[in-house]
Amino acid sequence: MENTILEVYGPFDISCDGQDRGSCKKIDKADAKEFWKQPDVSAISKKQGCYIFALRAAKGFTPWYVGQAGKNFLQECFTSHKMGHYNDVLWKGRKGAPVMFFVAPSGNKNKVSAGILKEMEEYLIQSAVYKNPDLSNIQNRKTPEWGISGVVRGGKGRRAVISNTFKKMMGI
Repeated sequence: MENTILEVYGPFDISCDGQDRGSCKKIDKADAKEFWKQPDVSAISKKQGCYIFALRAAKGFTPWYVGQAGKNFLQECFTSHKMGHYNDVLWKGRKGAPVMFFVAPSGNKNKVSAGILKEMEEYLIQSAVYKNPDLSNIQNRKTPEWGISGVVRGGKGRRAVISNTFKKMMGI
């Protein structure tokens, strides 16, 4: 059985109401429509996969919502329910500009099996909740109760040389 290898696309900016004043408070349907007009975004709009709504700030990116698109990104990323999650984050005054990342097949491939989508979404939610305990997702938030120092969920700080060696050996 061959592994399904997916690509990361993004981050893609989501322009929205009030952004010209330095803080975005609401993404509406018109903003979503404009988002899909970006050439790089339009090129992946018909793909299946997972997407991550995040905020870009000085210290990098903070994930706020992880979703899966079993139909395609265009149909699923900006539904009223999903925009409710995004706008809740923005309305609470979180710092940063809204962006979207996508994980999808490369090239002309568009489809991802339902089993892989479910597994990938669960993994991405667990990873995102570790980075941001305030993640908007309700389901699949249970993170494993273990970590390996310097390898996975092992806290912050400088990694020991053996941790890097182990990561390399394991392909992590």
